[in-house]
Amino acid sequence: MERAGGRGRREQVGEIGGLSDDGRMEGVGTTTPLIAAEEILRRQERARDEAAQRGYGALLVVGRSFYDRCGDLAYLTNHFPPFPTSVFSDVNRGLGHGFFLLPVDGDPLLLTDPRGYRRDIVPVADVRRASNLDAAVVEALRERRLSTSKLGLVGDDILPSIMERSIAAALPGLELVPERDLLPELRRIKSRAEQDLLREAAKRADAGLRAAIDTVGTGGATEQDVCAAGTGAALRAGADFVRYLRVHSGPWSAAGSRWPQAMPRVIEPGDVVAMDIIGAFGGYQFDVLRTTAAAPVDQERRAMLDLVQEASERAVAACVAGATAGEVVAAAAKIYEGSPFAAYTGPMMGHGIGLETVEAPYLQHGSPERLEPGMVLCVEPGIFVPDWAGASIEQEVIIRPDGPPEVITPTATRLW
Repeated sequence: MERAGGRGRREQVGEIGGLSDDGRMEGVGTTTPLIAAEEILRRQERARDEAAQRGYGALLVVGRSFYDRCGDLAYLTNHFPPFPTSVFSDVNRGLGHGFFLLPVDGDPLLLTDPRGYRRDIVPVADVRRASNLDAAVVEALRERRLSTSKLGLVGDDILPSIMERSIAAALPGLELVPERDLLPELRRIKSRAEQDLLREAAKRADAGLRAAIDTVGTGGATEQDVCAAGTGAALRAGADFVRYLRVHSGPWSAAGSRWPQAMPRVIEPGDVVAMDIIGAFGGYQFDVLRTTAAAPVDQERRAMLDLVQEASERAVAACVAGATAGEVVAAAAKIYEGSPFAAYTGPMMGHGIGLETVEAPYLQHGSPERLEPGMVLCVEPGIFVPDWAGASIEQEVIIRPDGPPEVITPTATRLW
């Protein structure tokens, strides 16, 4: 098969094509910048080195659909499974999944479902598609003489148990070891190119949020009106996709997450409105939450909003290299002390972000994990009073070698 690497970022416009006989997308171009093939190949070599040091014959990396848990797979291949994960049948086993076999010695192999892959961005020479992906994994391991080897399984938390049982039954001599640290360690510090894409992603979130905020106005719109306006604006600004724009108003603003993402509820004057937009640009995620209010807002709710604004500022300021994740949380928590809202804060105040919305580290009370230059975090302290109102302000920041972090979310924070 033809190697698809060596082209770097794509900026020219092309026509969308169909699948060739081997499942590759033909005639595809993109105006979205992507991680260069050379960087993907360097990541593969680093992963090989780490796998060899840990005594593995290969890594077997599992990924799910592009809007779900594709991070480890995409990090090493630039492949984002395009189809939703689906019910297994006798014929289709693994729709919406992908597997990457990275031997310590030898050429890598990418296995996709029948939907195929983007050959213009995936720098892997040997790519195969299969309806039965667990059978394809077994065949590949036998072909590469790895069927009795010790393999590091990256993504054991998302590998369907039916697949794991099938592989184990077919290859009883295979030692498949859950490997939960190797790829997260490589992914936690973002390269310059990754940071650039995360900055651009945050701009698409800003476009969506600004449209959503304008739609809230002084009330009268529904949550669904706000969601539609923000989602459309982010897509028009160039987002790959918007997984959701969560719009929760009035007493529902106290719900950290609620299904559905937006209801036909009419936003009334005085309602607090929480808006959380999640999606991606160039494969890298944005996750930005803002809270506003349909004027006029009463004094008690305004006091809550002001407190959250201050907590957000303190937490962001605490995001310096060498600080612990727990210290970031403590900086925000200190603002709440003695207030009537102190009992209504959550135990987690943020997380890392990259190819997935939620990555390590978690910003939780007492966490000893140290922040390092190049980490990209979502910092989101909040207050959530059940059946009354809630608020959070989420900032995306890049940890610098010295001094305060770079805040990459351009959206205004004081919106009441």
